[in-house]
Amino acid sequence: IIKWFQNSPKKNAFLQLIFEADANIDVGKRKAYLDLCKTRWALRHDAYQRFYQCFTYLVKCLECIGYNMHADELTGDAQQFLDWDADSRREAQQLLKALTSFGFIVSFLVLYKYLSHLSGITIQLQGKAVDIIRANRMIQDVKKVYEAERAAVDEGFSKIFSTAVTMSTAVGTEASLPRIVRTQRHRANAPAETPQVYYCLNVAIPFLDHIIQELQSQFSELSSKASNLLVLVPSILCKKQNVDVDEATRIYNDDLPSPELIDQEILAWKVKFDSVKDDDLPSTAAEAIKQCDATTFPNVHTLLKICCTIPVTSCTCERSGSALRRLRTFMRACMTQERLSSLALINMHYKMKIDVDKVINIFCREKQRRMLLH
Repeated sequence: IIKWFQNSPKKNAFLQLIFEADANIDVGKRKAYLDLCKTRWALRHDAYQRFYQCFTYLVKCLECIGYNMHADELTGDAQQFLDWDADSRREAQQLLKALTSFGFIVSFLVLYKYLSHLSGITIQLQGKAVDIIRANRMIQDVKKVYEAERAAVDEGFSKIFSTAVTMSTAVGTEASLPRIVRTQRHRANAPAETPQVYYCLNVAIPFLDHIIQELQSQFSELSSKASNLLVLVPSILCKKQNVDVDEATRIYNDDLPSPELIDQEILAWKVKFDSVKDDDLPSTAAEAIKQCDATTFPNVHTLLKICCTIPVTSCTCERSGSALRRLRTFMRACMTQERLSSLALINMHYKMKIDVDKVINIFCREKQRRMLLH
């Protein structure tokens, strides 16, 4: 639905006019919708929230385009948007039918309501080392919240179902069971007598079970132990009196050059930054390893190197994937993997100084060229 409006300036402008007229507020530059961000999962909750708030406006806009409804309510600039071609009307009718179906409304509310518990923790997990340490401690609380939701799913889903009934009534849809056949391949088909029981068994419970299972697998005991390596980051280390990396040292004992001296190295590593201001302390593992001499602190350097590479303790690898949308566009679809990887490395290490003359000399020696480059 969002893509359909985004791909047409005329439809987008019409939706904005309806939103401004019906909302009766000065929206300014605020859009009636937000697209689902492909790289920042934390922004998806904002998109769900905006979609929930503007649901009735989207339905009204599709009714105007598909069936020429509400024409007498349109005034001013909105009157010029009454002539739509046959393809736009047909597509609007199809989207309207899908948007106003009771199954879609219930599924969207289950997604929106239950995923709201993850919005805050997702932002912290994408932050710096200090935020990730705090977030890993909050994971257990989030697990308990979802387990409590699962234990009282009947009571919690009843509120979601009543909201779905209110939304469906506002758009002229009634709460009903979907068509049930003996053999169902494309969706859950648990038997139920009422719509509320059906959607609770086939949508809410499987969704909650899936979230709990994913939290247990993604944030296992091993990942919690690995996150303890973040205490070696100076911005965290200088604020702690007792540093415990025994468990992490035991896990990576075979990788350390001299694990028996790890306590002395951590003490020396902490003393190095005692006189440094808080604003100048390295706040990520990537920044800390640049100031860690492998000869003076061999064990700390090894642990920081491990901390930089495992996804449990750093979202740098995830952020580097955000550049792929700019590197591999529709105009550069024929790009090979070698070139794409090279451009990605240049993007990640953008602070590295490059000797242009050396690059040109290497480029010249690759192939025999007619034009001489000096």
